[in-house]
Amino acid sequence: MIGLSDKGWLVEMVHASRQQHEHELAEAVQPPVFYEAYFGLGHTVRLIDKPGVFKVSLAGLALGSQLLKMLDDDDLSGRFLDLGTGSGVQALLLRSLGATDIVAVDISGDAVMSAANNEILNFGDHQIQFRVADLFSGLDPHNARFDTIIFNPPGWRTPSPHFLDVLHQMGGHADMDTASMFYGEQTLLRFLHELPDHLHRHGRAIVGINSLIGIQDVLDQYRDSQAGQSPLRFRLMERHTFPLLFYSDSWKKASSALLEEFQRWRESKGAAYTVDSQGQLYWSYELIECRLKR
Repeated sequence: MIGLSDKGWLVEMVHASRQQHEHELAEAVQPPVFYEAYFGLGHTVRLIDKPGVFKVSLAGLALGSQLLKMLDDDDLSGRFLDLGTGSGVQALLLRSLGATDIVAVDISGDAVMSAANNEILNFGDHQIQFRVADLFSGLDPHNARFDTIIFNPPGWRTPSPHFLDVLHQMGGHADMDTASMFYGEQTLLRFLHELPDHLHRHGRAIVGINSLIGIQDVLDQYRDSQAGQSPLRFRLMERHTFPLLFYSDSWKKASSALLEEFQRWRESKGAAYTVDSQGQLYWSYELIECRLKR
């Protein structure tokens, strides 16, 4: 089980267990490996540890815990959209809390299949509408507004040509999914431009943003594009400080070049982070509420 501690970034972990689940899982040849994410008030989500699908991160745990704290019975009766659902953990948590109208999308077909299997694993049936889509594309145009939208965009900015050259020269970095990690400011700007067309009048979006993206730069770009007439207002709900962790040997190998890239972002785009005396980098995870201006 993994869960967010009171220290904000410390994670408690126990070994994943190998079990054969009674339900048939798509393309399962070997008994799957499971792990659990705990969010509080007894709400635990069990997940298949599938290669190519991100495990629940520190940020994902923080986002889920915030949802647990903020959603009441009236909120849970509304429509939910989980963008970039990945393993489906936030959508599954919403179902565990009592929400019944949930759409969850991801650009990866493998992730959507894994999320659907995780729903069977936790609940034994399908109620969540899992779909393959890029942000809001693929939604029913006649029913495309929601009361609550959840989004965890990629946390890093568009990489420089120099950094991409470094990755290319390294070679053998198949486990380094740059599309899922980088280009976050571009994805976030697309999201903000499209969001007003998908929120109910009193709806809200909860967006988890990595400070390495250069939050002020992104919001300034968005406001400038609206010529001072932005339809959205923003409020900081909660902030956590997390250490930068490298989850694979390839990312560890690229760490020096990546830290240089972060330094360039800080100097030119306002990326925010701190480094302690041991050289450990810490970034800020900010949960921001977006609402339509009235």
